[in-house]
Amino acid sequence: MPIYSPDAINFAGVNGDRYWFHEPFPYTGVADIDERLSGFPVAVFLPQNRPIKHTPLVIGLQGMCAPYGWNAFIVPTLTQMGIAVALFDTPLSGERSLVRSFTAVVENEVKPLFDRGVCFDTKLLLQIFRQIAMDIARVRNFCYERYGIGDSRLALFGVSMGVLQAAYAFTADGLGERLLGTIGHANLQSFAKSWGYPILPELAASPFGGLAEVILERARPQMKPLVKVLQLVNNLKYPDNYSCACNPMTYVERVKPPRRVRFLVGANDPIVSIRDAQECAKSFGDGACYVVPGMGHGTHKWGSAFVDHVRYFLVTQLEDWRY
Repeated sequence: MPIYSPDAINFAGVNGDRYWFHEPFPYTGVADIDERLSGFPVAVFLPQNRPIKHTPLVIGLQGMCAPYGWNAFIVPTLTQMGIAVALFDTPLSGERSLVRSFTAVVENEVKPLFDRGVCFDTKLLLQIFRQIAMDIARVRNFCYERYGIGDSRLALFGVSMGVLQAAYAFTADGLGERLLGTIGHANLQSFAKSWGYPILPELAASPFGGLAEVILERARPQMKPLVKVLQLVNNLKYPDNYSCACNPMTYVERVKPPRRVRFLVGANDPIVSIRDAQECAKSFGDGACYVVPGMGHGTHKWGSAFVDHVRYFLVTQLEDWRY
């Protein structure tokens, strides 16, 4: 796999290296689309004054279609603890997207797929989940080969959809000792039931969904892809073979202590069900879910900001990995 020499990068005052990985993968069978999805940036940040061979690593994933730079706030927190950080863009996000708007507006990111007749379905979702798991393994191996990070302590960190993607690598491929998820959990089916409010995916999948597409085509064509996304969400609620295969909970029996799972969710989150997150955590031998009053899906109505809660969450869950 070609890996191109690094550029200097700085996140929140911490210097790092930004590489460009290119791993051709037939996501859709449409050559130019697959080419855009196959190349992606990887940013690596190292702590100071710690022997590299004894340095743990955290690999972080952002939410659906969100650029990896949105995880910049975790870099100083972890490197100050003596922990290395690696971040990369997942397919359809940031520099690995088809529009590169860096806004995480899902309907904008997937529109080029529909324009080219590509179905954003459970089969494609499984392709994406599998490739992200392979990318995590590649990034971990690269950090060992390039920097000498040989410590076995690896944590996977995710935000929203990034929790599901990290969880797939954690359960299906056995990557990582710890799974740390914020505003999300590892059950794809139950997440689909709460995402977009229960009625919207059902409506999009009904005959009214087709009517909505026709109306939006005339009135607000930029919103038409959202109906397609909601139809996919509805299909995930009634799993087929592909969605079962990409649900991290299909492989939950492979996760045994001391491998650890922790979720941080908001009491006011309109997308993630607290009960579902708590039940998901209970499915793991060493799992727990923490609920923050006032916190929503990446927001907070009072008190500390969302990023402050996440920083504290990471510090407490990785305290024993500190210098």
